[in-house]
Amino acid sequence: MAEWYHTLQDAIVTHAGEWWTYLATGLLCWLDGFFPPVPSESIVIAMSALSETHGGPVQLWLVILTACAGAFAGDNTAYLIGRHIPLDKIFRGERGTRTLIRAHDLMHRKGAVMLMSARFIPGYRIAMNMVAGFVRFPHRRFMVIDAVATLMWGALSVGIGLAAGSLFHDRPLLGIIIGIALGLVIGYLIERGHAWRERRHAARHPGEGPRGTVVE
Repeated sequence: MAEWYHTLQDAIVTHAGEWWTYLATGLLCWLDGFFPPVPSESIVIAMSALSETHGGPVQLWLVILTACAGAFAGDNTAYLIGRHIPLDKIFRGERGTRTLIRAHDLMHRKGAVMLMSARFIPGYRIAMNMVAGFVRFPHRRFMVIDAVATLMWGALSVGIGLAAGSLFHDRPLLGIIIGIALGLVIGYLIERGHAWRERRHAARHPGEGPRGTVVE
């Protein structure tokens, strides 16, 4: 799967600006909403770094449109999966169980806030969106929150790509690599920040169970 993704990403970057690369970008963003092995941020950053803003062939507004539309569709697909498919069949193993329990807990305690912030954490956002469907979080409200989060995510990813393209204008490939690396670092820092806040919450409320209920 990883080899397939990198082959597709290389093809998109090589032919950036052709009509099908925008559709492929949107498709990857859609898959990323419910299929963790497909990290859509990297291709959005790469396409943005090659935008016409820096003399490249890519039209930035099309990148933003297809990326946000794909991401929004992917998040809602995850929501519908969580509503109709038992999550224990999806999140298997010890790590999957921990992720599911944590997402379930956060959804009950501060659902809207977590849906917004989880969009910036690859993989973890899938758990949050599926749990939102599982606990019957109102779908219309979910779509409004997700639309705002998706626009913010798109702006951040495109911004990273533009910054990398500006700093390494004469070396577009290096700009793409630096931009993707920066995107990964930001995602990692956001995830670590959430983990730190949850550890603080657990330390302050040692009697709470996985759903925010008191353990007797």
